[in-house]
Amino acid sequence: MTFYPIQFIGYPPYLGWQGIIPRKANKIAQNFVEVITEKLLDVKEIAKKIDDATVEKKLSDALEPTIHKATIEFANSIDPELWNKIPKNLQIDIINKIKKESGVIIKKITREIQEDNHSKLDIKNLVFEKLTGENTKTIVDMFQSVGGPEFKFIERSGLYFGFILGFIQLLIWIHFPVAWTLPLQGVLVGYVTNFLAIQMIFRPLEPKKYFGIFEYQGLFLKRKESVSLAFAKIVSEQILSSKNILEELLSGKAAEILLLDIQKEILIQIDRITTFAKPLIAVTGKWSTYETSKLEISKTITDATILQAKGLDDYLQSCMALETIITTKMNGMSLKDFESILRSAFQEDELLLILIGAALGAFVGFLQLVLVSL
Repeated sequence: MTFYPIQFIGYPPYLGWQGIIPRKANKIAQNFVEVITEKLLDVKEIAKKIDDATVEKKLSDALEPTIHKATIEFANSIDPELWNKIPKNLQIDIINKIKKESGVIIKKITREIQEDNHSKLDIKNLVFEKLTGENTKTIVDMFQSVGGPEFKFIERSGLYFGFILGFIQLLIWIHFPVAWTLPLQGVLVGYVTNFLAIQMIFRPLEPKKYFGIFEYQGLFLKRKESVSLAFAKIVSEQILSSKNILEELLSGKAAEILLLDIQKEILIQIDRITTFAKPLIAVTGKWSTYETSKLEISKTITDATILQAKGLDDYLQSCMALETIITTKMNGMSLKDFESILRSAFQEDELLLILIGAALGAFVGFLQLVLVSL
């Protein structure tokens, strides 16, 4: 009932059920946005880990065939025989220069993203989108992965505490066999069972000795290292994976700004490279053809750059090392801050979990009442 169903089943808004976590997905996601972007990650510092020279090398090599083909098409669009009229060594120089300038553009755009990533990449929005809507199951997977043993404990606590409290209930029944109290006893058993289970997950924060011999620490806090690793793995692989970041950067809301920036830089460099030919182009009356072809080659190289950039995900995943950064940050947190990562997301619904236990206890108590009345 905590996790499923993902979507509301029944007749909304009151007759039916949706898992507590999916129902609160937007609010929980907003909480995780703050935790990830404010407590665990410094987006600017991570962006600086990207080596612009490496990005340039990888993209320039991949773009070489496109640059070669686009350059020839550009020249021939002005004059069908223009490229063939250019000496071979000058052809090589032109292509090398365009390739070099393309590399300069790539490095410049990479630095701009590093220095002003908020205008081109909305990390907060990306985290929120990857945890809500059609991605709500990710938030369920996150809770099950990070807090799996704790939720299992809540499930099993019904058996452990239910047996102990049920035995006490039996003793009460032997001495005070009052049938109408059974539902009330069920409410008490269900309430206390879930209350104790939740308390034992998060309290005490620090290991504490009981009766001078028995040491206990909240189950979630005791697993700090494994929880940190599980949380970091999900964030780095399912939420802020390099693939998702590139998708947002190259196809998201700010992608148009990036595309225009790249195209603008390419147009500037084409003008610089073709300076020597401009007088001839003007004399032959091909200026409008030149302007049209210039836009076409800039678009061709821009589209190819975007396409090839999507292949950088392995490099980015490696150099950003988000899993390592998040794990280290979480392990360095105080236990109180660490606890809030999982608990604060649904703390206001803890009472609901406890009341559900009480309601189920009342139902069982009512069945007992029916049975003893037969």
